[in-house]
Amino acid sequence: LQIPLLHIHKHSNRKKILQLLLRCSNITFVKRDSSIFNCCYKNYFLLKRKEMQKMDKAEKEITELKAKLAEADDKFLRLAAEYDNYRKRTAKEKSEAYTDAYCDAVKAILPLADSLDKALEFTPDDEGIKALSKLFTDILSKIGVTAIESDGKEFDPNLHNAIMHEDDETKGENLVSQTFQKGYTLGEKVIRHAMVKVVN
Repeated sequence: LQIPLLHIHKHSNRKKILQLLLRCSNITFVKRDSSIFNCCYKNYFLLKRKEMQKMDKAEKEITELKAKLAEADDKFLRLAAEYDNYRKRTAKEKSEAYTDAYCDAVKAILPLADSLDKALEFTPDDEGIKALSKLFTDILSKIGVTAIESDGKEFDPNLHNAIMHEDDETKGENLVSQTFQKGYTLGEKVIRHAMVKVVN
């Protein structure tokens, strides 16, 4: 291909274009011929236009792919959060189910503790009953079960069940004056509320 040297010194942009064309193909410069130059110049810009259209199309595709990736990433994060919540919820439910079953098992043997307490009330000096009561208390302690303190303590509806009330000016207000049946807890969970009498 032969291209004329038409006003190259006056048109720097044309000069750059011609130099670019020279690098990319087998081109030589010939004498001035405006028709040949204009044809070459137009062809160059047609090529550039096609390249720009391809670039625009590629950019559009990249933008669409980025949007799809962001959407997929958002779905993944939501799914991960839902799974984490599900895992925590099921772990909590499993723990609560185990604790409830544990408490039910302990609650089933508490009447034995009540019987030992009643026996001590009637025969406080019986060493055999004392030993059995202490042994049972130690067993409960080893499995994490403790008796709720009641007598002389301030009434707490979370721990105590008031079945009787009395007025006594000599005693403090809202205090437990008597325990009819001991209450027990497993950690922070109440297995059975203490049945008490409350004063004032």
